[in-house]
Amino acid sequence: MEMKSKTCRILIITDTYVGVPGGSERHLFNFLSNLSSNFHAKVIQLNPTGNPYLKEAKKLKDNVELASFPLVNFKSFRSIRCIGWVYKEVLTFKPDIVISYHEMADLLNIIISTFPQSNYKIISSKRDMGLNLNGRLGYLMKSLNKRFSAITAPSKSIIDLVNSEFSGKIETTHVIPNGLKLSEYGREILDRDGIKLKLGLPINKKIIITIGWLRPGKGHEFLLKAFSQLKNMNEYCLVLLGNGSDQDRLQAMAEEYGISNNTIFAGVQKNVNEWLSVSDVAVSSSLSEGLSNALVEAAASQLPIIATNVGGNPEVVDDGINGYLVKSECADSMLSALSSLFENENNLMEMGQRSRLKAENEFSVEKMVSSLEALYLKTRDAYE
Repeated sequence: MEMKSKTCRILIITDTYVGVPGGSERHLFNFLSNLSSNFHAKVIQLNPTGNPYLKEAKKLKDNVELASFPLVNFKSFRSIRCIGWVYKEVLTFKPDIVISYHEMADLLNIIISTFPQSNYKIISSKRDMGLNLNGRLGYLMKSLNKRFSAITAPSKSIIDLVNSEFSGKIETTHVIPNGLKLSEYGREILDRDGIKLKLGLPINKKIIITIGWLRPGKGHEFLLKAFSQLKNMNEYCLVLLGNGSDQDRLQAMAEEYGISNNTIFAGVQKNVNEWLSVSDVAVSSSLSEGLSNALVEAAASQLPIIATNVGGNPEVVDDGINGYLVKSECADSMLSALSSLFENENNLMEMGQRSRLKAENEFSVEKMVSSLEALYLKTRDAYE
């Protein structure tokens, strides 16, 4: 089969946006920042608010355009306007492929693909198949998934679930792990204390860091409880990078547990790599996960990792090798893992080194981008 030589035009629709702090937001930023000149991308962001990284930017780079149409849900007149607006973008941009991220974007993608002159292939990027796909939404996803030319996901656990319970087909589903520019992460620091001072972190304490949205389903309450029970707790500092609807509740919980002086709610930060570079342990307490970009970043930063045994977390954390997997919604399990790590300084260092090696072998941005681009070209050029 002869491949087309022209630039591949991809239109991406996402329920969120391109940027930080969430996993899919950072994945999109990493992918599009490294997109080759063989592609021209346009991104429609359905929830552009709250993006501290790009805000009102119209371009990420020369071949990546950004546009926004805020849409909360389909149960409003605004959804009709959104459908019309996106359809107009399709007719103007003339994509070869339309790729949707998350459920609302999937529905929009399917609807517009039925309209006249919508002559393109459609792909769904699944980021997590956990907490939200119950009842009617889950049933809807089953029917929609049959329509996509391909489905991608960053972890095998998501693809297995798509194929077993959400009408996916093995021949059209693909695992493509998240990737990072690994050279931006590491621990070769000339002035570790200086960076801690710049970030407002205590010099003489070990740093436990967790990165992501502060919202239900992320399990921060179990991490706070475990941290409050850690032996010699005043020797440690817990840093929560990110913001969200749960922040006030979590701050009140920190007060209740008496750990406010040892807990920093740092908000959203652009320089995540710097925060990781001076941390000692990374933690994910999430109740549901795809493949966490935050954990991949932690591995690239040579950190031992403690993560709940859900979703794609076991694909980043090899239990007992570069960290520990713990029970979801279990502060005791989290406490045991934290205690085990800090009891053995050599083990802490060796696990961190194994994390970095795993990142180098599996999670480079070059590998992610080349895999996605190859799939998109193959999908574009496939005959019906």
